[in-house]
Amino acid sequence: MKHVIVLFAALAVFCAVKAQDEVQVISFNNDNNVDGSYQFAYEQSDGQKREEKGELKPVEGSDEPALSVKGSYEYTDSNGQRYRVDYVADERGYRPTVTKL
Repeated sequence: MKHVIVLFAALAVFCAVKAQDEVQVISFNNDNNVDGSYQFAYEQSDGQKREEKGELKPVEGSDEPALSVKGSYEYTDSNGQRYRVDYVADERGYRPTVTKL
């Protein structure tokens, strides 16, 4: 009897899980250059987007260059609110700016 109860409980949980549509990649671009710079971008069928560019830049007081990255991504939260995050990441850290769309 315990096995039957466990089986039905597991079945109820399985059926209660909301099915999600399979997410498709709509567009994708990726470029890697010999100088260490790069850029990529993609968009998915669920509305998620991301783009990023990176390059090596000289750092004052250092013989070694540092990677400087700029980019953004967009997504929709579980309540349906859309957001865009623009960011810069370099020798001074990661600096995001969030905007409600």
